[in-house]
Amino acid sequence: MALAAEAKALGVATLCPESVHDYGRDDLLVVSGMGADAARRAGQTLLTAGAEALVSVGTAGALQPDLQPGDLCIPEQILWQSQNFPTAPVLVESFQRRFPTARAGALLSLPQVLSDPQEKAKYAEQALAVDMESGVLAALAAQQGVPVLALRVVIDTHDTRLPDAVRYGVDAYGRPQPLRFLRYLLRRPQDLPQLLRLGQQMQKAQATLRQLRRAIQMEECACAR
Repeated sequence: MALAAEAKALGVATLCPESVHDYGRDDLLVVSGMGADAARRAGQTLLTAGAEALVSVGTAGALQPDLQPGDLCIPEQILWQSQNFPTAPVLVESFQRRFPTARAGALLSLPQVLSDPQEKAKYAEQALAVDMESGVLAALAAQQGVPVLALRVVIDTHDTRLPDAVRYGVDAYGRPQPLRFLRYLLRRPQDLPQLLRLGQQMQKAQATLRQLRRAIQMEECACAR
């Protein structure tokens, strides 16, 4: 996972960036920070620690109009740099049994945030949702010959515009940096209602992540996350 808010919802009380957390049974967890480079380092750390699978858990932006905040996507394939990486069918089926309303299909990974509805619309025919970390983990898993899975919860809808304060006023783990955040908000005070809505949408996503936490901890497969 990339964000401090995601880590909190998944029960990581103390954020130790890029450190390996014992997540119960045989599972391991690393909070990577945002972006492909951070995710690659996290994946390599997990593999070095003995991971036998890589699972990308966190949030995503919706590309389809029927996806709402809090909806869970369990993709059957991950699209990254013009490649299609299939996820592990056994793991997909296991979590789909626990979350029968989760959406399947494809997850798109990009190196940059899609902040504008028009940008999202360009990719709507390719995938259900978009993130920044799952693709590089899928590529790494393919290189190392281990299974991969993504469990991604929607925060922003297909028509949501992400304010500059969200994109540039936070650190690599999504934590607001007060001075930077305030500077962007002062530039565009009209973004305040959207920021409040995003906060509410994150709460819905966190509620689903807490459900995922229980499912992961109940999962009998020895998978590193």
